[in-house]
Amino acid sequence: MQVIVRDFVETDRDALRQLFVVSRDAAFSWAAIGSHKLEDFDVSTAGERILVAEHSYRPIGFASVWQEDSFLHNLFVHPRFQGLGVGKMLLAGCDKYFSSAPTLKCLKANERAKRFYQSQGWRVRSEADGPEGPYFLMEADPRQQV
Repeated sequence: MQVIVRDFVETDRDALRQLFVVSRDAAFSWAAIGSHKLEDFDVSTAGERILVAEHSYRPIGFASVWQEDSFLHNLFVHPRFQGLGVGKMLLAGCDKYFSSAPTLKCLKANERAKRFYQSQGWRVRSEADGPEGPYFLMEADPRQQV
């Protein structure tokens, strides 16, 4: 399967809005049905660098980075394309936008995401509570970075 990772263009917005909702519905199974809205994508990525994973000219995943803080804010892959290396490609594409040791927040209830990040060399730095529930603050482990 050929996947390219590229910068976001405005014509991606509608597809990424839909992907955001579908991916969050699948990943956040504890959330009420209908709680994820298309406009959540716009709010969640405002002011961020967005990378798009594309297969056959269609977005199948995206990541967004708040560059000022080297913070990976979002990384979502459409459920049909998970487990195929798309998340790894997006994460690798983000590297050039991190000016210091990158961090991210991963909801504790999202065990699959935590395992993914740990497999990519991230470690739990601390734990806290947020509006969506308890989360881990994770950071890239420089000893495991390629």
